[in-house]
Amino acid sequence: MTRVMVGDFSALHRLGFEDILRVEGIELVEIPGTDVLDRLVEALPDVVVLDLDQSETAELVRRIVYQFPTVKIVACSSEQPTMRIFPPLHYGESYTTDLNAALLTSAIQA
Repeated sequence: MTRVMVGDFSALHRLGFEDILRVEGIELVEIPGTDVLDRLVEALPDVVVLDLDQSETAELVRRIVYQFPTVKIVACSSEQPTMRIFPPLHYGESYTTDLNAALLTSAIQA
């Protein structure tokens, strides 16, 4: 079971991502609060999904990569059909790929 925490998105985007990720093998962890890092400490997810288009995402990715190196980050654009994947233990290295429901779930479960 892959534990996934969804970061800060607009309500509509969040509902869409949560609907896509409600599949066998993925456990969505819901932790109340506003600070992603605080929620991450409490949730201990395998994967965190972030909004690639928010201005603070680059700094948040940097902090997660170094403070939680075993967590995979999937940063999805809410404006374009792309996502950037930061694999665990790669310290900031990433790759960009298309964003669709099938690719998102496979990227999370890989």
